[in-house]
Amino acid sequence: MVDGAEATGRFEEIFDYVIVGSGAAGATAAMILAEAGASVAVLEEGPRVETREFGEALWPAMRRLFRDQGAQVARGPAFIPVVQGSCLGGSTTINSAIMWRLPEDVWRPWKDDFGLGEALPFGELCGNFEQIEQDLGVRPVAESRWGNVARHLHEGSRRLGVAASPIRRGETGCRGSARCLTGCPYGAKQSMLVSYLPRAERRGAALITSARAARALWRGERVVAVEGTLAGAESRRQSLTAHAREAVIVAASAIQTPLFLARSGVGSPHLGRHFQAHPGGPLVGFFDRPVNMWSGATQGYEADHWRRELRMKIETISLPPEMLFARAPGAGSRWLANLAESGHYAIWAPQLRAYAQGTVSPGWFGADIRYALERRDLELFRRSLRKIAELFFAAGAREVRPGVYGMPEAIRPGEERLFDDAPLDARAYSMIVSHLFGTARMSLSASTGVVGPGFAVHGAANLYVIDSSVFPTNLGVNPQETIMGVAMLAAKAILAKHRAPR
Repeated sequence: MVDGAEATGRFEEIFDYVIVGSGAAGATAAMILAEAGASVAVLEEGPRVETREFGEALWPAMRRLFRDQGAQVARGPAFIPVVQGSCLGGSTTINSAIMWRLPEDVWRPWKDDFGLGEALPFGELCGNFEQIEQDLGVRPVAESRWGNVARHLHEGSRRLGVAASPIRRGETGCRGSARCLTGCPYGAKQSMLVSYLPRAERRGAALITSARAARALWRGERVVAVEGTLAGAESRRQSLTAHAREAVIVAASAIQTPLFLARSGVGSPHLGRHFQAHPGGPLVGFFDRPVNMWSGATQGYEADHWRRELRMKIETISLPPEMLFARAPGAGSRWLANLAESGHYAIWAPQLRAYAQGTVSPGWFGADIRYALERRDLELFRRSLRKIAELFFAAGAREVRPGVYGMPEAIRPGEERLFDDAPLDARAYSMIVSHLFGTARMSLSASTGVVGPGFAVHGAANLYVIDSSVFPTNLGVNPQETIMGVAMLAAKAILAKHRAPR
């Protein structure tokens, strides 16, 4: 372990493989390569934050664990927050550990439309999913850990005949503390921080944190090193050079990967294009009896009934009180009155498989993300909100609080039709964007994408990309398990291609 924040001098070492990024993809590849006997360096731009350091307060967690302290946004007609982790373990440290296998109906266009059936074989991916689920203890959330937010969705979906179930997550011993987003304080969530990265480290992998990977260095068609900086003691930056005997593997996310490749001289016209994501926005239900949404699994229950028809699924969200307060409607005394009722709130949200495609490019202060939802996306989104309202009322909610500009502050049973006239304008909604795809997509030819079927950048012998930026389409489901399964496939292929470790 090398803590770049404490570095007082230059870092320069030689490894077989240098991996940029420590999230779901990078950690999986590091574990596979290290357990095969290769020497591996994992470069993580954020800090290493141990389980014992996770606390209850939201702001310190966002400052240490989230990219840009949670202020990263996609620009378009609306400014929409883009949520990512920036710490050891990446977004797996701050997500809800939801594990969904790649649906075959999502994979089939990868095969039929993009010709990637042999590069991303479904059967082999399913074998990887089985291994991942065993390693991470993937299981449905136990009923004792649902919390009332999830129980209400269970009841509403039962009454309306809507397909819904407990969410499958990678965890061991969840206590239902609703604190996944600030780092699991009990080490129960099987993020990469407590699972694959420790496995890789035990086999000799060097985990280098507070390390910004600036660019890959080339010798002909081969990359030979990653150059960057360490944060340095007392904020005095130090230079970093991690030499790679065999390959550089980029797993920095669909935002950071295209920026790293651009700084490294990759000139594909598709680089940073085809950015796709899952927009979502909360809907609040108010119940007569207390809900206490800060108790229970952060995300314990989901309804995927409309996954194909409306390109969305519904998830329950249990949050720390301060996040709930930020969502409370009203101002002044009205806002204070709503806070007093906050124990009666439940939040559910749609996760939309949007059609929209945006771009990621270098900006003055990091990534310049441009993203505009299409009209059909907004039509689907407001239909999704109506479905959630119907479920809330079926579960016994007294009212639903849309938080949508142009709609009443609260609607009551029988008024769900008001969502049909909600604005088709992203600025009217409180959205975030998560689950990011496509900015270095895989393709059979350099004319249609950035990365070839063997995960190497087109025209490069040993520069690989293995994260969700290679996905040719949006998934519509939580991507961590797919990212890990693809990264496992890629790491095995890279090992087979390069010489056996000494």
